[in-house]
Amino acid sequence: MEHLSSVMSNVLPYDPGLLPTRPGPKPGQTLLLEVRGLPPVKTARQSIRNQKHPQYPSFVRLRKVAAISMAGRAWYFGPVRLRLTLFGPSRIERWSLNDHLGGVMDTLDGSSGQTFTYLPIIFQDDSQVCEAQARWVKGPEHSYRIEITFK
Repeated sequence: MEHLSSVMSNVLPYDPGLLPTRPGPKPGQTLLLEVRGLPPVKTARQSIRNQKHPQYPSFVRLRKVAAISMAGRAWYFGPVRLRLTLFGPSRIERWSLNDHLGGVMDTLDGSSGQTFTYLPIIFQDDSQVCEAQARWVKGPEHSYRIEITFK
């Protein structure tokens, strides 16, 4: 049986995500995502979900890592705590950290617009994030870690 994304890739110009095949996470469980590069950035001008956004590849990369980590589980409907740690050789300013945090939250939920529809991966909507933290740690190359706790 093919996954929805395999079937949809023949129909749509992007991967809308997978339909879940297993129950979602339980309260108290934690999920850890580790990704190379910088996380998606939330911008006011253009949605990171738009294929024409210059950082669209970072959106796709995080969605793939998150989908693999969820391993077919349904997205979560309750409150979520999210901790983002960015690693890199140069310091990232506080406002930029917040933009990255917003981009991560927009990537992990579901959304639709005039040119796209994406299924949720980790949680239904970013309004479920009841606690969030972002920090920068000096490191040799850009990467990031997201710790998600289901409350």
